[in-house]
Amino acid sequence: MRGDARALERATGVLAALPPVEHAIAYGSAVLADAVAASSSAPALDVLLTVRDPVAWHETNMRANPSHYAPQMRLVGARGTDAVSRAVGVGAHYNAALADNRGRGYKYGVVGTSAAVEDLTTWKYLFFAGRMHKPHVTLVASEAMLAAQKENVAFACRAALLLLPETFSELEFIRALVRLSYDGDIRFLFAAEDARKIERIASGNVEETRSMYEETLRVAFRDTVCVSQTPGGTWTQDKSVDVLRSHVAGLPANVLAGLSSSRVDGSSIEKARRSNDAVDVPRDDVRRRIRNIV
Repeated sequence: MRGDARALERATGVLAALPPVEHAIAYGSAVLADAVAASSSAPALDVLLTVRDPVAWHETNMRANPSHYAPQMRLVGARGTDAVSRAVGVGAHYNAALADNRGRGYKYGVVGTSAAVEDLTTWKYLFFAGRMHKPHVTLVASEAMLAAQKENVAFACRAALLLLPETFSELEFIRALVRLSYDGDIRFLFAAEDARKIERIASGNVEETRSMYEETLRVAFRDTVCVSQTPGGTWTQDKSVDVLRSHVAGLPANVLAGLSSSRVDGSSIEKARRSNDAVDVPRDDVRRRIRNIV
């Protein structure tokens, strides 16, 4: 992956100063080829850490690195920090606006491994899952997270295929994957996030994204997706009623919970197909539900 060596070197230094973790990834602009105009300064490094016991981890880290925490977090202590992260967020506490010994910015988020696994396998928040839809660097690996990530990748494939027409390009597939965690993001609605970011990430990370998804496409979707072996070639997918219904049924639990079953069952898809609208039935409901989660 482009930027691996630099991101790995920086992230290794970050991890060396922290208590042990179960799983760690580096993600974001320092890892992705975000195709932004060249900058004289390195982009901030984003690191996500999963730990068995967040309270115990924060207790140890507050003693070792008290300056990483905002004053109010030091005041409420490890237990309060963890409680706030679960009460007002997605269960992850971020220590942000930090700098390494070379002045390069970074931040790191800490979450319980069980909570991260739940998000990967249900899309409860589509927070950790969304970040791991895109290329990232795994720094420390746990079996539970690796297994959950396999499910997350398969879910993302199904969702992207439901949102795409019968024929599409590899780049359009990658755009659909990237868009999953940005559609409905309030930062885009209020222009706090660059609307061109999706295109930059998609077009700048084709090889990296391909390596993440090619095995799942080849094994799990070999009978329903025809992948062109020619760069820029046309991909095709089976949009029959049975396949659409299978894709919908294979979505994560939190997406399924918000779908209108009357619009995505086989009879409604077949009825829509007769009016040349079959693709829109699951596509529109899935897109709407994912936006509501994000």
